[in-house]
Amino acid sequence: MDAREGIEFLAASTGRVAVLRTLDEAPRTPSDLQDATGASRSAVHRSLAGFEERGWVHKAGDARYELTAAGQHVVEQDERLARVVDRSDRFSEFLAEFERADDLPFPFDGEVAVGTRTQPQAATEFFVDRLPEAPERLRGLCPVLTPQFVRSFEPVVSAGTDIELVHHEPTVRQAFEAYPETMELAVNAPNVTTVVTEDPLAAGLTLCDGAVFLGAFGGRGEFRACLHSTDESLRTWGEGWYTEVVSGATPLTDQRAELDPA
Repeated sequence: MDAREGIEFLAASTGRVAVLRTLDEAPRTPSDLQDATGASRSAVHRSLAGFEERGWVHKAGDARYELTAAGQHVVEQDERLARVVDRSDRFSEFLAEFERADDLPFPFDGEVAVGTRTQPQAATEFFVDRLPEAPERLRGLCPVLTPQFVRSFEPVVSAGTDIELVHHEPTVRQAFEAYPETMELAVNAPNVTTVVTEDPLAAGLTLCDGAVFLGAFGGRGEFRACLHSTDESLRTWGEGWYTEVVSGATPLTDQRAELDPA
């Protein structure tokens, strides 16, 4: 039997999905399934006949039906598809802005803010509001380096948090030229380590206290979208990306004379 036909059979009725998911809880009689799902007697029997034909259920011998191993896999994948569609709807604007969206371990959970014409600072405010004031450790990949960006980290710097930030070389050079006083504060903070990479940073990443922030930036450096999550798969992905980038980076102290025109 064609797989697409099986998908269409299940998706054609929310009642069929409800019957299948109810059977995933425990074996049931057709009457039990009517009561649990609210489906009509004929709808339940049509669903069971179709499921049995496809090898998703079988009769347990006492008028009850139960899922087969194949049926259990169908339920699991149907639930996963529902999660994927739900997350796609919730995060569609963020995914459209985030340069590494294709690499993310989808589906994941979290919350997101996207800047708009009427609320251009939405992503920045979201990030500042959710950034812990005194995490034990913080690591970040930072595509931009502005006074506003530095100010967003002031609470964690003041708290003595162990901070390591990675920047792209041209970004650091431009920051020294445009914001020398701000850069002096950032560079001289004893608990902040700044490292520099030759490779451009496609997006932003912050890791702290079991949480991950992902940032999307526009062509002028504007913070356009931010995702905050404690999803384990997303944290693991972020850890891997950070490790990959920082492994090829150099401490700013080794390049200070080259990058600071003063």
